[in-house]
Amino acid sequence: MILDAIIGLFIALASALAASVAVIFVPLINLAALGVEAVIGLFVSGFSLGRIRRDKDEAKSTGSVIVSIVTLLLILGAITYFFVAPVVMNRQVTLVAEDGHSLPYAALMIHTDSGTQHQRTDKAGNIVIPRFATNAITVKDPRYVERTWAKSEIEPELVVGRTVLGASLDTLADKLLKPAQE
Repeated sequence: MILDAIIGLFIALASALAASVAVIFVPLINLAALGVEAVIGLFVSGFSLGRIRRDKDEAKSTGSVIVSIVTLLLILGAITYFFVAPVVMNRQVTLVAEDGHSLPYAALMIHTDSGTQHQRTDKAGNIVIPRFATNAITVKDPRYVERTWAKSEIEPELVVGRTVLGASLDTLADKLLKPAQE
């Protein structure tokens, strides 16, 4: 008897999943067909594709329509949260030296509304910072002259001066990291 109830539960879950998949994918497939029809319709007059329809074996209730709309809104919200929000909420800043070379692995302090974050640039001198919560950026590295940029001074490219240590290390790196002679 318990086994029958468990099997019934799985069958009910599978049928609910199939119905929710139809609610999500049928409009998306129809939208894709409409796009293909629009593009081909530019070259061939009178071209049309058929549309996919969901089974109408049971009457559509108001609750089913509301569930469909809520599901679609949740999917759109998740797509926005994972793909659009990071692009809007963050920005990339590149740090370069006065001679135009990037600053790989430079130590920075990002002053935000929630506190100070210690980060390093990547090997190309880029760093991603919060767009709206950043109050200031400070370069805190012995290779570079310490400098702080206020929120209004932060641009996509920030120029930093080198210390004697940084200049000598860069000269040494340029000499040692030359490609091998052929």
